[in-house]
Amino acid sequence: MFGKILNFKFTSVSEAKLAASFCSEKFGSKISEFNIIGLNIFISQTGDLNVSIKFENPQAVKKFDDNYISIIADLKESLVFKENNFVGVCTFTYEKEAASTEM
Repeated sequence: MFGKILNFKFTSVSEAKLAASFCSEKFGSKISEFNIIGLNIFISQTGDLNVSIKFENPQAVKKFDDNYISIIADLKESLVFKENNFVGVCTFTYEKEAASTEM
């Protein structure tokens, strides 16, 4: 599994919340187009926004990377933030599935 990790640093939690909404909408609408198999968005108490996007293969990551700037163009025009991102290979992942035991 391959991943694109995006780190955005905003001046406030309010701006990070706006960006989280933007990222949820923009990246969420691209799930099938870019073969996204996992998407997680986190906001810190200091105004950081971290987005983890998982892909099945390197071709899907490349396709996403080729379109990344146009996807976040509106965000860059609307808010001031520092950005750091990288592509990585997932070495370990665990997620417990939510299950209801009630009948």
